[in-house]
Amino acid sequence: MTKTPLQKLLSLRRISATQIASDTGLGYHAVQKTIKNQRHSSRIRGAIAKYLDLDYEYLWGEQAADYLKELIRCEIDKKTATTAHHLTQKFLD
Repeated sequence: MTKTPLQKLLSLRRISATQIASDTGLGYHAVQKTIKNQRHSSRIRGAIAKYLDLDYEYLWGEQAADYLKELIRCEIDKKTATTAHHLTQKFLD
């Protein structure tokens, strides 16, 4: 099954549904199903948005896919820069 943009972002950030559930006091399955966009509870969505420090409308609104893709690009850029820095230190310094 294809991952949702939110699942991809969480994966890049190394954040799990278990971690979100534990830190917010929400049930794991409710969090996991919401992340997979299989449930649409505004309470759970709000808690996830707050946990990630993201605006609710950006995360769950009509333009959410575009917004999340941009966040994913930023995470990829950060990881690319970090990897390049580590490789430079290891092989060129």
